[in-house]
Amino acid sequence: MQGVGIVNPQLPPSPSGHPVIKHALQFARDPLGFLETATSECGDVYRIKLPGVDDVFVLAHPEYLHQALVTDIDAFGKTEDFRRAFGSGLLSAEDQQWRRQRETLQPLFFYEQIQGYTDEMVACTEQRLATWEEGETRDIEAEMRDLTLEVLFATLFGREMKPGEDKELREAADGLNDWFVPTSWILPRWLPTPARRSFNQSAMRLGQEVRSLLEEDGKHAQRQATDTGLLNDVREGGQQSQPLSANSGTHDLLTQLQQARDTDDNEQLSTQEIEDQLVTMVFAGHETTAAALAFTWYLLATHSDIREAFHEELDTVLDGASPSYEDLLDLPFTDRILTEALRLYPPVHTIPRQTEADVDVNGFHIPENREVHLSVIHVHRDERFYDDPLTFSPDRWMDGFEEELHDFAYVPFGGGRRACIGRKFALLEAKIVLATVGQRFQFRWEAGNAFSLDPRVTLRTEDGIPLRLGSR
Repeated sequence: MQGVGIVNPQLPPSPSGHPVIKHALQFARDPLGFLETATSECGDVYRIKLPGVDDVFVLAHPEYLHQALVTDIDAFGKTEDFRRAFGSGLLSAEDQQWRRQRETLQPLFFYEQIQGYTDEMVACTEQRLATWEEGETRDIEAEMRDLTLEVLFATLFGREMKPGEDKELREAADGLNDWFVPTSWILPRWLPTPARRSFNQSAMRLGQEVRSLLEEDGKHAQRQATDTGLLNDVREGGQQSQPLSANSGTHDLLTQLQQARDTDDNEQLSTQEIEDQLVTMVFAGHETTAAALAFTWYLLATHSDIREAFHEELDTVLDGASPSYEDLLDLPFTDRILTEALRLYPPVHTIPRQTEADVDVNGFHIPENREVHLSVIHVHRDERFYDDPLTFSPDRWMDGFEEELHDFAYVPFGGGRRACIGRKFALLEAKIVLATVGQRFQFRWEAGNAFSLDPRVTLRTEDGIPLRLGSR
């Protein structure tokens, strides 16, 4: 409940730390390890103390996630960092601005619309597979980021990105994560760091790219209008003509945003909103799905029995053919593999919020204007909700397990009215990539390899996930 009239407010406990630097060094060295230790020491609500900035509050229980995302949602707004990174885009917009943007973008993610992206997703995946060779080692994390960016541009932007091209754009899209590296996150916002400089450069480059996309789309619309006029002239003359290309009617993101800018009613989007929306989609539309796929391939590479069952299902259902949308409905084990990978390695490992008012969480007081983190990864790995939570076990999702689970004990796409708008798009894309790649290749994790998790906006590794490609 919101903390109006709280008497003798008690702040949440805080784990042991250094008297001067507080928790800064512990958190910077191992953010996820620190959170695990803090939760064990303090429980499901606690404070992280940092020098030079206000305390950060952490909520690590499904009931508290439900409170922040549903029952007290108006008391938990978006953070300053999100506004800094994504401007007025959908990830950071609030209130009526968010509602207007959500209504504008929602048609792109209707189920019928998403089904139409299937062939393009398959084509992009096969195009990238053509650059792979048996026996080589690839950083599958980088490969998946490149692939999902190519899928995003082909489906929502109507623009082809070929493997190996647009290097600057790919680096810029990746660089938005740099604002959120742990070593920068614990420092005052005004302090310049290499990561923040990298972020600023990436944001500038992406801004240039989306403005170019908008200009290109505007010229295309003018050409289309001219062609339509010429076509009408020909028809009026009684001559036969060929129909316009089916692509000319494509309802893509750029078209949707251009229409929202040009409308005459109060729902009009500003040019700045549109640019921020495109930057948001470039980042959110590929980074999270890439992380989900990269960790799924790693888990399959390190669990041979599950990998063999996965390949057997693909062989039985697809028999070497490219997957159709209907085929995906006949791949239940593949679906469980992805569900379990999202549990164990949720791409959005924490959901940041900022209190808009004093809030009471389980008897503890959180003051107004404080940053709050909803620890998704801790909830996903909590033994109170999952047996052997660190074990990769896709079959735990059989026999109605999810129906008995707390609604907010599994939230890889968030929850409540601010849940990810692209959830169905991301799941479709991930399943298509798994089915397409899994028929051609299998991955091996070399003995002695290791990786360290590097949580930013999304969960990723410090130096990539090197996997050896084996032909099937």
